[in-house]
Amino acid sequence: MDDHMREMLQQGFENRPTVNFGTAAKLLNLDEKTLRRLVNGGKVRYRIVGNGRWRLRREFTLSDLESFYADAATRTTHASGARDRKYSRVRTRLAAGGSFLATFEAETKGEAKR
Repeated sequence: MDDHMREMLQQGFENRPTVNFGTAAKLLNLDEKTLRRLVNGGKVRYRIVGNGRWRLRREFTLSDLESFYADAATRTTHASGARDRKYSRVRTRLAAGGSFLATFEAETKGEAKR
């Protein structure tokens, strides 16, 4: 993580121990829904604050956001964009044009000739 990003995060916290979802989303330059998806997926750590009656209040510390940035940087560095062959889906092309109807018609014509 570069020093510029660390300084921006520290300025965003303004000597507060934690920030809420809205502030964290602004600091990470994300939409709140995207941040919620990342939190639910376990990619961003958080702290539970208070005893909410209906919903837990989740807030973030500076170290939570810094670790997310560091993890994201290593993920994008190692990502090549190409999938392994064993994970890619191969689509076969049929001689009859590939559609279900064309395949069905070709099979029925073949049966009629027999």
